[in-house]
Amino acid sequence: AMSLHATFPGACPLVGARDCDLTVYMAVKKTPVTAQQCLTQAERGRAANAIGDDACKRHGLSVFPTAEDCLHQIELFPWIGQCVTAAQLATSHGVYLETPAKLPSHLTWWPYEGVERHTLFVATEGV
Repeated sequence: AMSLHATFPGACPLVGARDCDLTVYMAVKKTPVTAQQCLTQAERGRAANAIGDDACKRHGLSVFPTAEDCLHQIELFPWIGQCVTAAQLATSHGVYLETPAKLPSHLTWWPYEGVERHTLFVATEGV
C-alpha cells in the first residue's frame, strides 16, 4: 500500500512527479542520519504560510542528483550541515521531481507513508 500522506495539500505532489528509481544526496549535520534529520519542512511546522507549488514542496525533502551538487549546496548554506549522505531510492520509496531553486539540479522527494527515510541515507566516502 504505497500512498502519500493524507495531509498533503490539494495539487501535491506536483505535476510531472515520477516514481523514484535513482540515487539522491542530502546534506546533514551529522551521521548516522536520524529520523529527525529527515523531516520535511511541513513536518517541522514550516508550511503554514506557504501557498501553491511552494506549499507542496514543503511536504517533500530537498535532495540532489549528485554529490557535487550537494557539496555546492553546503557551500551556499553551510548551516544545513557539512555531511553528504546518499540514498538509493526505489519506486517503493515515493516520487520525485526536478524543482530548480538556488541550484538548478535541486530535486524534491515526496516519500510514501511508512518509509523509514533515515535508514536509506548513508555517509558518502571521499566525496
